[in-house]
Amino acid sequence: MTELMDLVAGRVNPDRVVELAQGVLRIPSLSDHEEEVARHLARRMEEIGMDVEVQPVPPNPYMNQPSVNAIGRLKGSGGGPTLLFSGHMDHNPVCDGWTKDPFGAVVEDGWIYGFMHMKSANAAYIAALEAVIAAGIGLTGDVVIANVCGELRGGAGTRHALDHGLAADFFVLGEPSELELALSHTASIVVRIHTLGQMKHLATFDAPGFKGVNAVEKMAPVIAALTPSHTLIKPRGEGGWLTYEACPGFEGLPQLCIGSIRGGISRHHDASRPGLLPDVCSITVDIRMIPGMTRDSVKADLEGLLDGLAADDPDFRYELEFMPDFFPHPFQGDRHAYVVRSLAAAHRHVTGKELRETDIRKFGATDASWMARAGIKGLIYGPAGRYLSRPDERGRVDDLVTAAKVYACVIADVCTKTRAEAGLE
Repeated sequence: MTELMDLVAGRVNPDRVVELAQGVLRIPSLSDHEEEVARHLARRMEEIGMDVEVQPVPPNPYMNQPSVNAIGRLKGSGGGPTLLFSGHMDHNPVCDGWTKDPFGAVVEDGWIYGFMHMKSANAAYIAALEAVIAAGIGLTGDVVIANVCGELRGGAGTRHALDHGLAADFFVLGEPSELELALSHTASIVVRIHTLGQMKHLATFDAPGFKGVNAVEKMAPVIAALTPSHTLIKPRGEGGWLTYEACPGFEGLPQLCIGSIRGGISRHHDASRPGLLPDVCSITVDIRMIPGMTRDSVKADLEGLLDGLAADDPDFRYELEFMPDFFPHPFQGDRHAYVVRSLAAAHRHVTGKELRETDIRKFGATDASWMARAGIKGLIYGPAGRYLSRPDERGRVDDLVTAAKVYACVIADVCTKTRAEAGLE
């Protein structure tokens, strides 16, 4: 196996890895707008001999308009495991503070700049498989690369692909983990909290039976009661408001993020008349859950928290609006799965270091939860991560090349095994 790993890792061309990464990083691909990059990746997969499907994904509760997945398959001779490399093509919005062109894919001082999350891994998958093909390795199992849309909208592309025939024995998800292993992560649900007031002009007096109430001001105690974003929410009985029991592997959770706030007149939050007391204020809250928590348990806890505020303030009124569940299931991988042992060996071979388990991925929610619920065993391991989702997002070029080499070694190992040797029979 060592000789096989040497062979395929040696075939990974660093310049080719960078070229593939720059190709995808230079194409904007916000959620619902992934088609251009999907067709680009489809062409790259076809060039190395994969059978490719550009799969339409229709509008759904998570996506506002249709998009596409680009799914490639290289068939093995038969009798081996199917190995799935999955990666989403959509990226976060461009925020203020960038000093580099977000879509320039500039390479500078050993860093490559752009939305590495997670298009860099999509490029590394192709480079890895290209190296295996160039090495002339005879594969028994199939290799599938699924470039999926809408992950930032609840894994819409992966859900659609799994519902329409995508299947595998093992998966590798190259979400940014700084080349460390992630075998668990949180679940995520999104809720909008609305405080309701009563509009009137600030220049007028309250009339009998009619009192102006500023909905924005009523939201202030809600935000204070929720606890700060990116901070452990303590359980009930310990000063917190959520009901749960701590779970090994999910230390530091649950948490939340107050993602947006809007206030104004009516449900449209009209802000054209600042002299009017706003009658609706809304915040969107992403709550990261641990095993044992559910939407129903969170709803009951939120109602208890807000009912407490209402008991102290007769003018406090609220509504809860739960959005379609983005990632309602935590991911808990099997550390004894063959693909986990294979990747650990590949990482050791390529880097000369033991594979570490990461702390950074457990706070994120990913398509790993959907693939695991479909019965596919797998893990998260990818380049970049430290500068994820912030101005001048970037990753080390060396790490991107290392990821491609590790993926190539995993392909050469897993997809040359029989199903029995991979623990599947």
